[in-house]
Amino acid sequence: MTNIDVVRRYLDAFNRGDLAAFDELIDPAYVNHSPSLPDLPRGPEGLKPIVADLRRQAPDLRFEEVHLLADGDLVAAHLLVHGFGPQPARQMQIERLRNGRIVEHWRVTA
Repeated sequence: MTNIDVVRRYLDAFNRGDLAAFDELIDPAYVNHSPSLPDLPRGPEGLKPIVADLRRQAPDLRFEEVHLLADGDLVAAHLLVHGFGPQPARQMQIERLRNGRIVEHWRVTA
């Protein structure tokens, strides 16, 4: 499985609200570098509450892939985020992977 495949599975888990999938996709040392969410716990346990909260706020939340680009251990994702308003938001995120799991995450949403 390629790093792009892992990121696609990650986006699919977000879209379905499948919290259990993050145990397999997210490394225990995972760090979310989003400045709006400081001091989160590491690993899947830091991500699962965010996913659950986003899905409560936007039950129709869906991340639409525009482009995924891989370079070594990094995957850059250009996404459209549906569910928070009449028009989708544009999002760029970078995932760093190690041993088939996401270990770091950065994002900007506009």
